[in-house]
Amino acid sequence: MSHLLVGKILEGAHNVKKDGAAYVIPEEVDATIFIQMGNEVLQVAKLARVETANDVLQIATQKGELFYFPPEHVVGLRLGGEIKASRTSAGFR
Repeated sequence: MSHLLVGKILEGAHNVKKDGAAYVIPEEVDATIFIQMGNEVLQVAKLARVETANDVLQIATQKGELFYFPPEHVVGLRLGGEIKASRTSAGFR
């Protein structure tokens, strides 16, 4: 997937903001990127920032991890809806 296609997908995503060549993804948006690693596919979840360039994608997660991949290794993006705070209860009233 080219860096232009990754950028186009993120531009159309709800609540994702563009900051120069980077896309800032708020914590409420559940975003995962899929990277082809030989015969395996690596999932990088909870994206916080994706910076696009011709030869490398810089991916930052909500945990502060940084990943660098060539854009042609990206095989997909999953953008879920906003994460809602669930009511935690043991079922007792």
